[in-house]
Amino acid sequence: MSEKPLLDKVVIVTGASRGIGKGLALAFAEAGADLVLSARTLPDLEQTAREVEAKGRRALVVEMDSYKYDTVQAVITRAVDHFGKLDVLVNNAGGSRNVPDGWKGFLEADHIAVERLMQMHVVSPYAAAKAAAAVMMKQGNGGVIINIDSALAHYPSSNVQNYSAVKRALQEMTKLWALDLGPYGIRVNSIGPGITRSATTEKLFADEEAEAKAALTVPLRRLGEPSDIAGMAVFLCTDAAEWISGATVMISGGQRY
Repeated sequence: MSEKPLLDKVVIVTGASRGIGKGLALAFAEAGADLVLSARTLPDLEQTAREVEAKGRRALVVEMDSYKYDTVQAVITRAVDHFGKLDVLVNNAGGSRNVPDGWKGFLEADHIAVERLMQMHVVSPYAAAKAAAAVMMKQGNGGVIINIDSALAHYPSSNVQNYSAVKRALQEMTKLWALDLGPYGIRVNSIGPGITRSATTEKLFADEEAEAKAALTVPLRRLGEPSDIAGMAVFLCTDAAEWISGATVMISGGQRY
């Protein structure tokens, strides 16, 4: 693979302020891409932008709230207005611990929690993908859409039923979008991370002992790093992956939930 396999490509990464999203942005910059970075937390997002620029690539910061679909679609518009094109969309924005009862099960969570999770993890990515696909189809030279779901979509946990369910729905959407967009040369895939270092895991594992205990549940005996996810995302956007579409790649260190 070329040292800069995505040279001068324009890539949108949602939820790029921290954790996996930030790791994705920096990996794409290393691969030669220019970045459009979106999230709600602008100070963290601007820090990501500075680190992208330190790698010699351009970065555009756009504030986005996953629950406000006009801001989601505006990210696509701003990207094209600023860079003149769009090559890749990575739907990474998500989370569930900021959703009341977001990690609870059927007997504990109100239906409003399911509605909010569905908005964040399915409807918002749908809106972004729909707008991005329209641009890519008009350009006529293909493109790539990547959805970041979760390993919990493969192996649902009884403790996080609703989160697992909406991530599974995003996986199914990935297959459907790939079916519709394939004739236009647009590839759609998803990545399912296992336990990966992020703002969420920092809250889950308050000390080294708790983190070490979690790592013991992983066959490779360590938590994932954002770079583990980012490496696959970059690969899926290269010519080496030109016949991969409608697929989900689980990156979990061999863990089965």
